[in-house]
Amino acid sequence: MPQYVPPMQPPVWTPPPQYVIPMGRRELLLAAAVFLFSVLLCNSWLYHGPQLGFALGAVGLVCSACVYLKKSGYRIGGYSGLLIMVSLLIAGAFPCSDDGMMKFLAVCVLLVVPGLAFCLLTGKNRHGADSAASLFDGVYALFAYGFGEMSSAGRGIVEMARNSGKAGKTGGAVALGLLIAVPVVAVLVFLLMSADAAFEGLLELLPEFRWSELLATLLLGSGLAYILYTRTAALHHLPQPEVKSKNRKGLPALTVNTVLIAAAAVYVVYLVSQLAYFVGGFSGILPKGYTMAEYARRGFFEMGWLCAINLLLIAACVALASVRGKVPGLTRGLCLFLGLVTLFLVATASAKMFLYIGSYGLTRLRVLTEVFMIWLGLTVIFVCIWLFFPKSGYMKQSLLLALALCAALLWCDVDAFVARYNVRAYQSGKLETVDLAHLDGLSYGAVPYIAELAKDEDAWTALRAVHILENKAERFDKDTDLRGWNLRKNRAWDILKDYRVDDVPAAEAAELDLLQAKNLYFMEMDT
Repeated sequence: MPQYVPPMQPPVWTPPPQYVIPMGRRELLLAAAVFLFSVLLCNSWLYHGPQLGFALGAVGLVCSACVYLKKSGYRIGGYSGLLIMVSLLIAGAFPCSDDGMMKFLAVCVLLVVPGLAFCLLTGKNRHGADSAASLFDGVYALFAYGFGEMSSAGRGIVEMARNSGKAGKTGGAVALGLLIAVPVVAVLVFLLMSADAAFEGLLELLPEFRWSELLATLLLGSGLAYILYTRTAALHHLPQPEVKSKNRKGLPALTVNTVLIAAAAVYVVYLVSQLAYFVGGFSGILPKGYTMAEYARRGFFEMGWLCAINLLLIAACVALASVRGKVPGLTRGLCLFLGLVTLFLVATASAKMFLYIGSYGLTRLRVLTEVFMIWLGLTVIFVCIWLFFPKSGYMKQSLLLALALCAALLWCDVDAFVARYNVRAYQSGKLETVDLAHLDGLSYGAVPYIAELAKDEDAWTALRAVHILENKAERFDKDTDLRGWNLRKNRAWDILKDYRVDDVPAAEAAELDLLQAKNLYFMEMDT
């Protein structure tokens, strides 16, 4: 007789726990500091760009979180302390750079890296600090603890107001009323000014005030402050998340070594067949059938793909072949060979790029490419050391190096560096010509060096440099507010103010002189 089997019951859904982030005196001070610095950051970003005001706001936000965590009993030091220091260096570089692309990259860094440091500091990281996946902890801190726990922070604020007696309830009610009143009053004033000329005239007697700026700043600043306050307080108060351990099954060492031997054999044959091609980069010899640009670009793209594949192959083979945390000696030796091949490719491509730069000068892309190759080469060295000294790790060093290079590029300003090198190389005779069209496309950091060309002995070069300076002077919009102060733009304005052409006929005459000089120049070249 068949046995009766009861039907399987569906799993009961249990809602996630509703935490409360308590708001005490320390949290109140954190919220006030974060609100002030967030308002400064958002106002500066919206109306003055990412300059001095933005830098002060960003530095203040990071320091406020550090002070709060320090007062909460956490020790700031080691790897997390270095991450915080480099983040402060990057934030402080905004008024010293006029490079929009690097500033955008720096903003992305400031959204993730301080969060990673705070995760490591409070023990809320889900991955090891030496794991490549640790970068996701910074993103996780922003979204899971910042956005995800906003309701927990709100419950803490409500609980504080209830437990603080009559004064707390009154103050909370007044604060809520003011928060609602600001947009309502702004809309009413705008509509009344549009409907009644007498009311508009009355308001014009008052000091000029931009209600739209106040409203936008308060809305964005309050939102950013709430998210960042929640992230910091939640990292301190919320319990450690449960991380399920994964039982990863590897492969037999023989299988992994077979793959590595096959890859190593391919590289041996490849290096022998292309030895003259690669070594030419070190000797400065250009192979036949190649232009300088083709030679440099081919080397770089080869290096990029091969290095990425090699590093992934090394990491995967070490992870798959490890038994109880130990990697067989043959596997490590084969991985070391791949690492040395990768390092050779990086060095060769870098030598080719230096050859290219020596012939044609610098551009933004060439500078960033060379910096990337420096980072890649040092990362390969870190990986090779890690193969035989696993406790040394490689991810910490690689990330800190990338952040330090990012800070250096911001502080020195890539455009100013490119212009300085090209102008100095042209003046010393290392470069036969200088690409003024490229210099014209750079930011205001290049202005002092373009001004040097305005006094060049070559009349055509000097006239084109003057024309570039006049165009930049016409487009220049000087920000007199301290929040918009920028070192590079201030230096540029001290030069460009002497090149402003306010008279339209004079500007047209200057344009005609440039065309005449251009025609004369090419006529002389033809003869």
